[in-house]
Amino acid sequence: MEDRIPVIIDCDTGTDDAGALMMACASDRLDILAVTTVAGNVALEHTYPNTLNVLKLMGRADIPVAKGADRPLCREGVKASAVHGSNGLMGYEFDYETPKSKTDLLAVPLIAKILEEREDKVTIIALGPLTNIAALIVSRPDLVEKIDKIIFMGVSYKDGNPTPITTFNVQVDPEAFHICINRGIDFYAVPLDTLRNAYITKEQVAEIKNAGTVVADFIYKTSFAPRVFSDEDIKRINASGTEELLSKERIAEMNNYDTKALLDQGAVGFAIAPELFTVKKCYCEVECHGSITTGYTFVDMRNMRNKTEEEKNIYYVDSVDREKFADLFMQCVWHYGKG
Repeated sequence: MEDRIPVIIDCDTGTDDAGALMMACASDRLDILAVTTVAGNVALEHTYPNTLNVLKLMGRADIPVAKGADRPLCREGVKASAVHGSNGLMGYEFDYETPKSKTDLLAVPLIAKILEEREDKVTIIALGPLTNIAALIVSRPDLVEKIDKIIFMGVSYKDGNPTPITTFNVQVDPEAFHICINRGIDFYAVPLDTLRNAYITKEQVAEIKNAGTVVADFIYKTSFAPRVFSDEDIKRINASGTEELLSKERIAEMNNYDTKALLDQGAVGFAIAPELFTVKKCYCEVECHGSITTGYTFVDMRNMRNKTEEEKNIYYVDSVDREKFADLFMQCVWHYGKG
């Protein structure tokens, strides 16, 4: 078998992170050295135990999990419980106690320790805001050369979310993103524009729903089942000032789909099977100070800034083989058996 790729996964475990962790654990291409957690989709008090619980469900409680940043580098945090539910997993409850991590280290010291001890380079798969990774780069610039690449779920060329021009993982901590793309590390952005095409169909969702396994049931309930929010949930989210506004119309929109795009899952899919994607090297800048444009990623697709190949600072993943990616996702679900 081909050597597995050593990876560290940094995530803000909500619903799509959970599906991405499922894929990573199912794949024989990845050697997961650690998982680190960050505040993003929901607060760190949820993303950390969510990660521990998901890994146990996937039979990988052996993987060390570390707490990371509970807020962005230099601004207030933004959450997305309007999409992921108040606990990040749409209220899903595990039938076991949250396991303890195999490490007492925090995220940055754990990543640093792994990089120091390994002779080979390590890939970082970043599924949430880049706060932990930027903090590592700033505090330990001597370890930058030990990072093979960063694969990041985020960036947009034309298609934003939760605003028309930003993606959540950049919007939450644009300063961290700026650091990560400008330190000479190979940076692969798996953008929303491309991930809109990394989808499964309603028929495939139905297969997962009816599979009859614990993992498939978890994936269906957290990622694909109709979103249900009480009036109290809606009021709390809308009063927070740090959330996308939620309405019954918005909930109905989320629940009415013919296809379901897989976002963080797509980034892990790129790590597992990059041959299913195409890539273009580009120059990118991020807006950190705009009144309504903070988090906007300027991707110079046409090289209007006349940058050299060395000056271009991201690899923009610009297409995906939709059917083969969907097959890969389904194969990962079936890795855990069928009922």
